[in-house]
Amino acid sequence: MHSTGTDGADTADPRRWWILCVLSLALFAIVLNNGLLNVAIPEMMRSLDADISELQFIVDSYALALAGALLTAGTLSDRYGHKLATLTGTAVFGAGSLVGMAADGSGQVIAARALMGLGAAFIMPGTLAVLVHVFPPGERAKAIGVWSGASALGVAAGPVVGGSLVGHFWWGSIFLVNLVPVAVVLIAGWLLLPESAARAPRRADPVGALLGTAAMVGLVFATISVSKHGWTSARPVTGFAVAVAAGIAFVLWERSHPSPMVDFALLRRAPFIGASVSILLLMFGLAGTLFVLTQRLQFALGYGALRAGLAVMPVAFAVLLGTLMCSALVRRVGPGGSVAIGLGIGAAGILTVGQVGSGYPPVLAGLLLAGIGFGLAMGPTTDVVMSLVPPERSGATGSLDMTMQELGNALGVAVVGSVLAHGYTSRAAGTALPDTAGRTLDSALRLAERTGGAAGETLAATARAVFDHAAGVGLVVAAAGVAAGAVIAALLMPGREFRPGAGPDTAPDGAAGKTVPPETAPGAVPAGQPVRG
Repeated sequence: MHSTGTDGADTADPRRWWILCVLSLALFAIVLNNGLLNVAIPEMMRSLDADISELQFIVDSYALALAGALLTAGTLSDRYGHKLATLTGTAVFGAGSLVGMAADGSGQVIAARALMGLGAAFIMPGTLAVLVHVFPPGERAKAIGVWSGASALGVAAGPVVGGSLVGHFWWGSIFLVNLVPVAVVLIAGWLLLPESAARAPRRADPVGALLGTAAMVGLVFATISVSKHGWTSARPVTGFAVAVAAGIAFVLWERSHPSPMVDFALLRRAPFIGASVSILLLMFGLAGTLFVLTQRLQFALGYGALRAGLAVMPVAFAVLLGTLMCSALVRRVGPGGSVAIGLGIGAAGILTVGQVGSGYPPVLAGLLLAGIGFGLAMGPTTDVVMSLVPPERSGATGSLDMTMQELGNALGVAVVGSVLAHGYTSRAAGTALPDTAGRTLDSALRLAERTGGAAGETLAATARAVFDHAAGVGLVVAAAGVAAGAVIAALLMPGREFRPGAGPDTAPDGAAGKTVPPETAPGAVPAGQPVRG
């Protein structure tokens, strides 16, 4: 626990930076695995004799389980303890990895991935809640930035580590490797992490949990389906319909429940809206950029999968650098200013990445710019969100923040992927490309290989040019989303008057600096009183 003084560093837990290492390792492990899986898909397809539908479920079962369980997991962590939630989630994630490693059929791998997603749903809000409890206000934004940077490192390292594992071992090694960080987190977490939970737990809400799960699963399923089947096909339309119906039922039920899972007063506050939308658009831009860039590096510059993975890794280190710089910037311009500046730099970086046709140097420069910008924005957004609630609600509120990030990821791939696909097919229609080559670049390159000779080379060059233009448009859309987040942060997030991590009694309502009195903050904890530990 920590002091409630101006900084609190003098009385903070002396082990807090070691605790942050454990929390960051847990987050790194669950994010890394998705990148590992993407590289292993071709080998798994051959070994398991899986069809396209089964492969889609292998990839998507993790995201669906994570999205469905996230809000409930955050609420349960407040009720039973954030340390318990983190370690339980890690154990479940490890169990899923064991199942995946030993699987000999697609169904078993799908079940393993769903189990891992369930574990991740407890790890994400659990680790964030522990972080909030152990770091004093003056250090919290930096700590959150490092914790978020571990996630970015996992995204960038996944293809590299996965390519090395699949190249030297068998596809099951992508699950086996998870057991190392799982063991470290379980042992170190048991020894280091303090326990924290609500002193007066809220009533259980199984109906709300069921409705919230249905709404999130429907929304994420629909968003994922868009990139594969289009916006108007049956799958996304059905998913969006389920999400809307379950979401309306969830809101109606929760508003009448004596202990709602979601604090609806929080959803009406400008700082929460600004921070949540900003982090959603940040993840939208990051996911969309990486989705386009990894393909563009391979098709435009001829990189292999492993080399392409190495080429995007600098963004992760740039994010970490940005997180180390954000505390000083927040002191000067406030969290809203830091996020606005960071997202503005991030948007410029994405536009620079769009010059990939000129070679790798612009890509590297753009990735470094974007990474530093995102590092300046990640910590302050989450710090503002967590400062709007008492510690007793940190798990549930953290799950809302994680949900926005996951939704941003899914939307980035869906929207930017749709722009890329539409841009390629529409521009191909105006060229001399045959119909069979106008659907995807992969089909065009395969046709060019079969054609051979000068005609094949011309066909491949034309298809690459068409794809390059479409990818550039997609990156402009990603940059526009990030730029919109910068504007929203500047308008809605607090400025220099904000005191980092100060709690719900001092969190300003937007630019005007209006504060919520302590006695009116829902579930407020009296200043200086620690939660159960």
